[in-house]
Amino acid sequence: MNLLIFFVAGLLIFGLFRLLARAGRALIRRKAVRSRILALLPFVELLIWIVYAFWGISILFGGFVYYDLILGVAAVLLLLAFAWFVFRDFLAGVLLKAEKSLEPGRFIKAPFAEGHIRSLGARSLVLVNEKGEVVRIPYSRVNKEMFVLPPENDESLPHHLKLTIPATRDPEAYKRMAEKELMAMPWITGSSPSVNIVEEEDGSYRLHLTFYTHIRSQGALVGEKIRKILSIAADSEFNQLP
Repeated sequence: MNLLIFFVAGLLIFGLFRLLARAGRALIRRKAVRSRILALLPFVELLIWIVYAFWGISILFGGFVYYDLILGVAAVLLLLAFAWFVFRDFLAGVLLKAEKSLEPGRFIKAPFAEGHIRSLGARSLVLVNEKGEVVRIPYSRVNKEMFVLPPENDESLPHHLKLTIPATRDPEAYKRMAEKELMAMPWITGSSPSVNIVEEEDGSYRLHLTFYTHIRSQGALVGEKIRKILSIAADSEFNQLP
């Protein structure tokens, strides 16, 4: 009878949290609140399952002579599993950083993703792929898969972008803004980007931007984003340098 109660309680807990997750997605309209609740729900479920496991041990083995020993072994196994879950990515990250010299800006190719490393966290690394999407990968997964690190001195592709500055705007302000935004973009590699102001014969000013990327399509992506940030669309040119 106790065994039946144990299994029924487990099924009820499983069904309850599946129902709560669906209800949260369907009923909570505010995105910020919904995200926080759904992020907290797995931790609450984990806590309930831990309580359920020890409760199950008490009702199934409470009358046994070695009940205390069984309870102690279960607690040790739970702690080991929790420690492995928490520290496996951290330890894998330490080994990867030491052996492969991973650092922000390096390009990495793996079966599941490729792109430039934006940051190296305690348990995962963050990549930015060719489309500008941010990909977070646990170190334990990176450690299990074969991945390729192109040579650090790999030749980058140069790009040159010319933008006409509106006559009513300050060229120096546009230059400072362009330099700041280019330095912050994860697709920029190789030499530091340069931004120069050139005065045309008609008295107008142009920004001449030179920057480098690993992939040709990333140059067009940078050009599109820098135009949008600077709000410059007219009379602009984008050229791939030879």
